[in-house]
Amino acid sequence: MTVAARFRYALAIAALASVYLVAARAGLMLDAVAGFATLVWPPSGLALAALLIFGKRLWPGILIGAFAANLITGAPILVALGIGVGNTLEAVLAVYALRRLSEFQVSLERVVDVIAFIVFAAGLSTMVAATIGVTSLYLGSIVSLPQYAETWRAWWLGDLIGDLLVAPVLLVWASAPPKLGRPLRRLEALALGISVIVASVFIFGGPPGRGSGIFAQAYLFFPLLIWAALRFGQRGAVSTAFIVSVIAVAGTAMGHGPFVRPALHESLFALQTFMGVGAATFLVMGASISERRSAEKEIRFAHARAAEANLAKAEFLAVMSHELRTPLNAISGYVDLMSLGVDGSLSEKQRTSLMRIQLNQRHLLSLIDDVLTFAKIEAGKLTIDIQSVLVHDVVETLEPIVRPDLKKKKLDFVCAPCDSGLKVRADPEKLRQILLNFVTNAIKFTAPQGHIRVGAEQLGDSVRIWVSDTGIGIPADQIARVFEPFFQVESGSTRRYAGIGLGLAIAHDIARAMEGEILLESQIGQGSTVSVVLPSG
Repeated sequence: MTVAARFRYALAIAALASVYLVAARAGLMLDAVAGFATLVWPPSGLALAALLIFGKRLWPGILIGAFAANLITGAPILVALGIGVGNTLEAVLAVYALRRLSEFQVSLERVVDVIAFIVFAAGLSTMVAATIGVTSLYLGSIVSLPQYAETWRAWWLGDLIGDLLVAPVLLVWASAPPKLGRPLRRLEALALGISVIVASVFIFGGPPGRGSGIFAQAYLFFPLLIWAALRFGQRGAVSTAFIVSVIAVAGTAMGHGPFVRPALHESLFALQTFMGVGAATFLVMGASISERRSAEKEIRFAHARAAEANLAKAEFLAVMSHELRTPLNAISGYVDLMSLGVDGSLSEKQRTSLMRIQLNQRHLLSLIDDVLTFAKIEAGKLTIDIQSVLVHDVVETLEPIVRPDLKKKKLDFVCAPCDSGLKVRADPEKLRQILLNFVTNAIKFTAPQGHIRVGAEQLGDSVRIWVSDTGIGIPADQIARVFEPFFQVESGSTRRYAGIGLGLAIAHDIARAMEGEILLESQIGQGSTVSVVLPSG
């Protein structure tokens, strides 16, 4: 360690010892039991916070400060030394327990940290100081055996309250710089501070026992503490509790407020018990609120990242789908030229091969169109041109498009009679895309010689256009999932039906964009009926 480092270390120890001494002297002035066990002991919180923030190597500052304070108060050298050792062990053991057993974070924004702090630091480690300190007083003939229990109780409670009220304020404010925030938030913080001070002065500045019950007015602080915790998290909760405690101790010491008793140490015992319960409660509450805010922030961040990734994926699919269409269109053009005999006559076998190429090209193009439409929907770039559309005109265009597939499987296609004047509010091209998806699915999943029916009907202010088939049907537990992107009832390499599982998902999203919905009814082995319901035109 360099000379400069040693100097800084010595200066830090001296500073801690000085602050400890001043705080200790202030606490010992408040009617200490047997002259040394006070119910107001802020040095315990100062010591704990100092070691948690700056490290355990500052422990000599606690020992020096505690020894000097008790020596000045009148304790013999060995008794003052024993008390100093107990106070030092209290802080060191608390820090050791918190660091080793709970991976403690000084911000106190996790419930687990607050529970560990209350149990290990405030609850258990303070027993060490109380036991060693009172035993030292007993061995020094300052405390008699009948006084031992009362003195120990006052010592322990004073240290516990110091840990619960003083240490959290120092830890929370040292963990991160304060954020001023928006003007309205600063105004709210000012309003809270004024309310806390006014309420504290009102309650602890009035005559003893004012109010209907001895604790009646003290509970007026709870709404303020809840306000502080809800709006300003752990920092607001611990700061409010500390301010209330300082004013409460001062008022009670001067004989004001609801906790006044015949003897000052009795008054302070009632006050500190109340403040201890309140401080522990709102420490946990503040941590719970901070944890929730942190979780919400992480969720928002994850949602934003997911949205960015989803947008990037959609843009990639859109670009790739667009680029793949170019060579496919070229393939289609060359097939058409060859079929026309531009480069010479073709044999029957060659024509069959060209037909198969053309069928696969159209199938691949339809898949790419599905991906492109899905990408546009995902990216929010799908344009919808809503207008009044005659249902009959759209339905009539379906059969010519799918006629080759119908003939190939010898399927019976029937358009059920409907009102020729029936209209819907929709984008005509998007409506045709939805219905064509319904029909092609019906063709795909219906066995040869089967039946497909298309119809429409008025339903109040809406119109239902439906397509039914005598196909294989869908299991009841899978119906809700068929509108999920890329979902297929049959999956794996052994599935019997081609496709990528985007048709119904796209139809569902387009229908919602047109203020409509899609309904699906199906029974295994008996077929399916899928409908699009749109506003009447």
